[in-house]
Amino acid sequence: MNLKTLISIGLCIATLTACKPDLRTIGTVDDDKLITPKTLADMGYTAFREKYLGQEVTVTGFYHAMMTGAYNMDNSQCKVAFRTRDEESVKKLVIYIYTNHFPDFVLKDAMKRHDNFDPKYLHYDKEATLPDEICDEWCEYDPKTKACFYKSPDLKITGKIFELVGDEKSPVGMLYMKVKGVEY
Repeated sequence: MNLKTLISIGLCIATLTACKPDLRTIGTVDDDKLITPKTLADMGYTAFREKYLGQEVTVTGFYHAMMTGAYNMDNSQCKVAFRTRDEESVKKLVIYIYTNHFPDFVLKDAMKRHDNFDPKYLHYDKEATLPDEICDEWCEYDPKTKACFYKSPDLKITGKIFELVGDEKSPVGMLYMKVKGVEY
């Protein structure tokens, strides 16, 4: 190859790379398992629960709401809530993720108030360890440094759904997950 061809190839690669967002990944994110808030709205809670409870999914289209609880902050074991971005949708969905190997015995105790909870869905050996900042609700997302990653507008989360609360009459549904990976 001559120099002109090499320069052309280099410019093409640089141009394509510059157009892609600089996304980072912790753990594993499976794009082939992607669901959105619209998926739930279109299916309804009952069909969604039958299809996805106990399954791995990748969720996107949500934004960080807040850290809503913690078990062991030294190990960054907390519960972080995300909710649907679509404010015009009739149905709202809140996703709760439990981070960094949150103990099953704590989750069993917290979930026992849900009528249909089945603890067999808690076991998940693919769980990722997320950085300590996951439990820092006061940080601000920085697109340059990617600090406060869980508040990124490009956030995707792959994990296992171990509980879904709500039905067709509920204005708000709640989905509970353990995390396999995040992309931001």
